[in-house]
Amino acid sequence: MSAIPSTALITGIAGFCGSYLAELLAGQGWRVVGLDMAADAQQRLRRLGLDVELHQADLADTEALRQIIAGVRPDQVYHLAALTNPAAPFRALYEVNVYGTIHLLEALRREAPDAAVLIAGSSAQYGPTQPHENPIEETQEFRPITQYAVTKAAQDMLGHMASHAGQPVVRTRSFNIIGPRQGSQFVSAAFARQIAGIEQGLQPPVIEVGNLAAVRDFVDVRDVARAYTLALAAGRPGQVYNVCSGVGHSVQSLLDGLLALSTAESIEVRPTAERMQPADVPAQVGSYARLAADTGWQPLIHWQQTLRDLLDYWRAAL
Repeated sequence: MSAIPSTALITGIAGFCGSYLAELLAGQGWRVVGLDMAADAQQRLRRLGLDVELHQADLADTEALRQIIAGVRPDQVYHLAALTNPAAPFRALYEVNVYGTIHLLEALRREAPDAAVLIAGSSAQYGPTQPHENPIEETQEFRPITQYAVTKAAQDMLGHMASHAGQPVVRTRSFNIIGPRQGSQFVSAAFARQIAGIEQGLQPPVIEVGNLAAVRDFVDVRDVARAYTLALAAGRPGQVYNVCSGVGHSVQSLLDGLLALSTAESIEVRPTAERMQPADVPAQVGSYARLAADTGWQPLIHWQQTLRDLLDYWRAAL
């Protein structure tokens, strides 16, 4: 008789990171179960060859959530579901990111207290840093400057509190995730989509840009998915881990890298006021030393490969 596979529950499974994580865990032999509010979540997953058990439930529905946890009985839980747009209505940000996390942790405490939980946070929690504070370590204080960043900081603290109460919770703080399948509201995908559209004659040879001077730590989504699984498998319960590349790239160098891969002969770069971030962080680079020490993780996908795959994704998507 074959052994019953361990079960991993992923909230936000049909999203950017969630879909890669589902692929990775399914490939490792896990029974993967998803929770996602998107109406087309099952179709998205099936297009990727993933036929997983999916529950379309709102994290605000505490009774439905409790019943799902009781039925699934997960061994691992990856909490990725979140509103990520800093411009989203602030009430919605708090209802999903903060109260949703409270409801999930409470359901797990009651129905699956031994399940290992990963709460996926963001480098936005750190906010502006001084040059001498880069690379940022996990001990860096929070200075959130958007409502989104405040909700992620609160989510992080909820994980800390649950861990202190005995739940096996690990927290991560991912820096700027990049790669194929990312929505075009994010800068890297916005650039790649515009370049692919220009190559295919779908738009004039002009790219609209915002602040190109900002420096960010971009990390490939496939490396992030690996980091999440290693953090739960080998990380220390109660600990928090940065997930990053450890290398800073300006937004200008991101754009230059994508333009260098383009088949279009001449593309105008045009700054526009509406794309400027009003509360931008000048430079933010992380340190993944703690994650490497505890789990052996390190980023494997080269910057040029990430840019190439991102651009190819949008060429095919358009």
